[in-house]
Amino acid sequence: MIDPARQSLSGLRLWLAAEPDRARRTEIRILMARTMRHRGMFKAARGVLREAMKETPSDPTLRRSMGLELFRGGQIREGIELYDSGRWKLESFRKYYRAYPFPTWGGEPLQGRRILLWAEQGIGDQIMQLRVIPQLVAAGAEVTLEADPRLKALLGPIARQVNFVPQMVELDRSLARARFDFQSSLLSAWVYMPDPLECGDCLFPDPKLIENYQAAWQKLGRGIDVGLSWRSSAKVNGAERSIPLEELRPLTHGKTARFHNLQYGELDVTAASRAFGAPLLTDPDSDPLTDLTRQAAQIAALDLVITIDNATAHLAGALGKPVWILLPKGSDFRWGTMVRPNELYPHQRLFRSGNAGDWSSALWSLFEAFQRFQPGTTTP
Repeated sequence: MIDPARQSLSGLRLWLAAEPDRARRTEIRILMARTMRHRGMFKAARGVLREAMKETPSDPTLRRSMGLELFRGGQIREGIELYDSGRWKLESFRKYYRAYPFPTWGGEPLQGRRILLWAEQGIGDQIMQLRVIPQLVAAGAEVTLEADPRLKALLGPIARQVNFVPQMVELDRSLARARFDFQSSLLSAWVYMPDPLECGDCLFPDPKLIENYQAAWQKLGRGIDVGLSWRSSAKVNGAERSIPLEELRPLTHGKTARFHNLQYGELDVTAASRAFGAPLLTDPDSDPLTDLTRQAAQIAALDLVITIDNATAHLAGALGKPVWILLPKGSDFRWGTMVRPNELYPHQRLFRSGNAGDWSSALWSLFEAFQRFQPGTTTP
C-alpha cells in the first residue's frame, strides 16, 4: 500500500493534470484524498472525491472512499449506503460479507418478522455496531445475531430477546438452512434507524465482578481509578494511532490516582510501569483477546478511561463510561472532524493531535482536563 505520509500533493496534482485516462485520474484523486485525510484536510479530501464522482461514479473503490467521507461529515445514512455499494464489490471486503441465502433488509416493517444480523470486522467495530439491536427488538423483530463469541456474555437482558450465534470464519450451516425474512450486516442496518448514532444500553458487565474490583481498589487508599490503553497492534495505521507510554507520564503528577492497564495482549508490566512513572495495576486473570467479561467489569468499575482509538475506546464508550480518546490528526472516519465530531458515545471526549506524529497539543489539553476531572462527571 502506498504510504500517504510520503506523498506530495503538488506532485499528485501535476500527475492528475497530465493524465488523460478517467480511471487513472480517479485512482490519483483517491490517493490525493487519502493523503489529505492523513494530514487532517478532510474538507479538501471530500472535494477531490466529489470531482472523481463526476467522472467515474460507479467505481467501487471511489464509492467506498466517498461513503466514508460522508460518514465522517455526519451524513451517516448516505455514507453507509454509498460505502456498502462500493465495498462489497471489492475483493478485500468480500471476506467480511456473510453470503446467507436470504433477502437483504431494506427498511421494511419488522413486526413479527425474522431477521439475521451479522457482525463484521474487528471487535471494536462490532461493539460500535451493536447499538441497532435494542431498536430492532423494540420494532418487534425476532432477531438472530451472529457475532464475536466474546460478546455473548455481555448482552445481559438482551440475550433473552436475541438468538446469539457465535461467528466463525465459515458460514454457519444451521443458519443457512433456517428461515429468515431478511438478513443484514449490523452496520448496514444503521441506514434505517431513526437516529443511527443513538447509543442505548446494549452491554451489561457482571455486577458482582464490578463490586469485587471496586472493593479491592478501595483497600489501596484514596484516589480515582483511571484505565489506560496506549498501543494498537492493528496492521493498518496501528502505529499511527499508538502513543509512547512515557508521553503519558504527566498524568502521574498533581492528582491522586491509580492507573490500570487495559492493554490487549502480552505486556511487560514492570517495564511499562517504569516508562509511565507509576505502577500500572494489572489483572492477571483478564485476557480480552479470549474473554471480555473481566475487562468490561474492570472498565465499568473505573472512574475514567484514557485510550487511543482502539477496541478499548469502543468498549468503554458502549458501557457509558467517561472515555477520553487520543486521535491522530488523520483520524478514523468514525469520529468525524474537529469542527463536527460524530458523537458515537454519550460520554466520549476527543483529543486530536495537531500534526502527524506530534501528540503535544492533544496531550497538553488532556493533562489540563485531567487535573479538573471529578469522578461522577463526564466533563472536567
